[in-house]
Amino acid sequence: MRSHTEAVQQIFRSLFHAAEEATDGHEAEIWALLRELHHEERTLWRLQQLGFRELNEGYQNLRLLHDGPMYAPASPKRRKLLYAVAPALFREVSRAADPDRALAAMANLIASIGARSSFLALLRENPSTLRTLVGLFGTSAYLTQVFLRHPELLDSLVRADLVQVHKDQLAMQEELAVRLEKVEEYEDRLDILRRYRTEEFLRIGINDSNGLLDFTEVSQQLTGVAEACLTGAYETARAALLRQLGLTLMPGRLAIVGMGKLGAGELNYNSDLDLIFLYDASDDEEAGGKIGAQEFFTKLTQRLISVLQVQTREGYVYKIDTRLRPSGRSGSLVSSLAAFVRYHQTSSQLWERQALIKARVVAGDPALREPVAGILEGVAYAEEIDAAGVAEIDRLRSRMEQELAREGMGHFNIKTGRGGIVDIEFLVQMLQLRHGRRFPALRQRATLPALEALQACGVLPADDFHLLMRGYRFLRTVENRLRIERDQPVEALESGDEQLTSLARRLGCEGDDAAARLLTDYQNQREAIRACYTRWFVQERGQTA
Repeated sequence: MRSHTEAVQQIFRSLFHAAEEATDGHEAEIWALLRELHHEERTLWRLQQLGFRELNEGYQNLRLLHDGPMYAPASPKRRKLLYAVAPALFREVSRAADPDRALAAMANLIASIGARSSFLALLRENPSTLRTLVGLFGTSAYLTQVFLRHPELLDSLVRADLVQVHKDQLAMQEELAVRLEKVEEYEDRLDILRRYRTEEFLRIGINDSNGLLDFTEVSQQLTGVAEACLTGAYETARAALLRQLGLTLMPGRLAIVGMGKLGAGELNYNSDLDLIFLYDASDDEEAGGKIGAQEFFTKLTQRLISVLQVQTREGYVYKIDTRLRPSGRSGSLVSSLAAFVRYHQTSSQLWERQALIKARVVAGDPALREPVAGILEGVAYAEEIDAAGVAEIDRLRSRMEQELAREGMGHFNIKTGRGGIVDIEFLVQMLQLRHGRRFPALRQRATLPALEALQACGVLPADDFHLLMRGYRFLRTVENRLRIERDQPVEALESGDEQLTSLARRLGCEGDDAAARLLTDYQNQREAIRACYTRWFVQERGQTA
């Protein structure tokens, strides 16, 4: 009986008391860290034992966290709250993908809100909020900067709608419309657009960093935000221009066409919006008054771009790129439907047809969506490309790699470099233009559905299908991690980059060799993708390898 009861007692203690003893030890260690900050060398040693790499920077952040900024030194009440929350705080920081960055962001956030001890009380009472905040800081420099610029968004962390993982585009559009209807001033509407976009990026980023969304779901959510903001911006610009010109009706209808990642529903963080603008003039002579349709819709488009791009106290909504319009920079900002069709029948180049594969009406007059969609698809798949067209697409791909990738020893570009995302996209688009006229099912805008259609139609063998699907998912996931990490578009991997380890950790690689294993996986994938790309282009050009 004694042997059995002793065994039960050991199991009981391991389940119920070991965690308490470990917690007590952890608390004592963290409290000692804070109380002995005046012993700099001892503090640096403790930080190293806790897994921090930037020791001097970490020490300064600890002082800021403990003492507060010079203009708002910590009160006794605030310091007491800090000691109460510190063990849980450091436990979450040590688990972050980048503990150094998580600590720095937390110290700067606390400093930015000054003497608000209520913030520390909130963290003590809401462990999930603390976990979410630290996890975000350790994952994304981009969203961290959003928080540090707008600390008032902290209140959003406890809002119920923030934890909503998925929202459809219509729901976002209705949410934004309700907010815009509550204000009349033009400047206030601009700020609402920017605030909504920031809050939605925060919602998506938190769910992304918590592993609740894969890269395809992130793209869908980001695309939905962009479409909602475009619709809100269009209505804002339209109402302002009609009021300015003293009109009640527009001289026609406008379709806003999304190109590239927006049209395909594949947006990433920090993506610009590639747009073209098409209008259908009205037969009503009274509509528009004395102003012609071309002039009116040019003014409307300019106002719309201003609504989205102008910098206010809330920042901007999106950067807009209109270079894919007919004739590029030298062409009109807007085109009539007739002029657009005529241009593509007589003057456009193959790369412009290739770009229209992803084109989709994303905002504007709903009545134009279906007719414009038919025009876009008709132009893109007007005729099947021949071997010369295949060679032209390959030539353009090679030029992109030479001029944009800039790869070298230890420097890789996952988008435009060898075996990168563009290899897969150009291969898929070549096969769509090659076979899409005969097989309407191939007329997909997004890459993954297009790959599935190519296999279903018998164009792409199973082995190549699985290779390209696996490679595309891997590369887009890495791209997504890079872009959420930094506050700018990033496609580069550096073999000696210190951030590569934290990137590898966020991608699920563990251990001291996580960065090396990530690079090995990437190099294997890109060589397989390039081999597949080369084989197909050689075959479709009718050449022998």
